[in-house]
Amino acid sequence: MNTRHTTLTIVAAAAIAAALAGCNTTADTGPITSATKTATSSTTAPAIPTAATSTTVDPAAKEAQDRQAAELVWRQFNGLIGTLESLPSDQVDAAINAVAVDPTATRMRDENAKFRGEHKAGYGQIIPYISWPQPIDGKDTAVLSDCQDGSQAGVLDTKTGFKLTVGTPNTPVRGTLRRTPQGWKVATGELVQGATCTPGK
Repeated sequence: MNTRHTTLTIVAAAAIAAALAGCNTTADTGPITSATKTATSSTTAPAIPTAATSTTVDPAAKEAQDRQAAELVWRQFNGLIGTLESLPSDQVDAAINAVAVDPTATRMRDENAKFRGEHKAGYGQIIPYISWPQPIDGKDTAVLSDCQDGSQAGVLDTKTGFKLTVGTPNTPVRGTLRRTPQGWKVATGELVQGATCTPGK
């Protein structure tokens, strides 16, 4: 670790970056314990559409549904960052696959193995503040912005319980999620270099 404002290569994923980018290694040395119409029997009477036969989805409602689902997975992904190393090793793959796809999934697995070997683990909670720079518009890729507060999260030494790093309170991150048959998954994430943000605004 460098001494100040160190960007760790934990994962090239947004939530990891928020917790660990800009780390201050001296911040704390204390331990932390069917659109269908049905024909009538009459050849002269017009078909009468019913609510049950219409599958048209309002575009605004569809957008809201997609955003809500994508945000949920993004938050779950962020929550996994601080707890992954505490999981039994045989549960790691399933936990990662539930929220991420490659390349992020592979990077998370690799970094988790590295951390376990170095007796390190994430701690704390990353608080996301999500906004949408562009609509999903029914596509299979969603791009969101997140001004993350990672000031209560970072990396610790699992042997001593001492904090090794502390995150920053205003980390601008861009996340890309992919629609899969199992729902939205985090595909990539990156720090927005040279940018600043204010959480909640």
